[in-house]
Amino acid sequence: MNKKSVFSGLLSLFMFFSLLTSVGAQASNEVDQGIIPALSDASSVSESTLDEHLQEMGFETTEISTLPIEMKRDISSKDGKKVAAQEVDTTVTITDEEGNVVTDQAATNQLAASATPNISGYAVYSGTSNNGRERIYQVYATYRWTSSPFNFYTDNLAMAWQSNATPTGTPNGQHTAGGNTYSSPVDKEEVSGTAWFVDMKAGGSTTVQSGWGRQELRYATSSQGINTAIAVGYSHRNLPGNDTEVNLGFGVVSFGGIGKTDYTGRFNFTI
Repeated sequence: MNKKSVFSGLLSLFMFFSLLTSVGAQASNEVDQGIIPALSDASSVSESTLDEHLQEMGFETTEISTLPIEMKRDISSKDGKKVAAQEVDTTVTITDEEGNVVTDQAATNQLAASATPNISGYAVYSGTSNNGRERIYQVYATYRWTSSPFNFYTDNLAMAWQSNATPTGTPNGQHTAGGNTYSSPVDKEEVSGTAWFVDMKAGGSTTVQSGWGRQELRYATSSQGINTAIAVGYSHRNLPGNDTEVNLGFGVVSFGGIGKTDYTGRFNFTI
């Protein structure tokens, strides 16, 4: 064996063990940060197993009880831990059939007993990438109707982040009604936010309808310790035939159009 072959072999071994050391260090680092490894069979395990896993990740039982099962599977399929977040109160804006904003009456063509949705947001920290230069977060926007609304057209769900975040990967969104789950197609995918169409279904006072959207965000590691915010918005149509325009700015979600009720809020967390 010549010297060149020996050198090449030693170089290959060095690179191999360097890779193992790097991977091992990253895995150890993630364990040190409290990140819970993903469930390898998240797509098929029972809901009770998912609930236990989410508790390990830091979700409260009151939060878990409101999440659709497919969202639980999505969260559990990735390494992560829930990030402590502070939610800001939801603002409700009703726009009538003439485009006027009203605050002292029920939404246009909406029964007085009709339900209203709860909107919320969650952030899950998944570790670092790019040799530790980026911190990865899975960010979720959610809505939940405890009983179905009187009007069921196409609603809109959206989230927007601040300018220190970079969206990556493919967003996901789903809607669940009466035990059935439907895909929520992406309406807008921009550098400042993502929006989804929500196909509301007919249902009664006992039919829960809920859904969610997810986007992966990356922040520079140098941003660690800085407070940031995610805006969440949900627009419910009260009249047919008019599309709702979704506007996404850095940290801001707004909706244009008539005959709708908008629910907007945000949640803050520390990177």
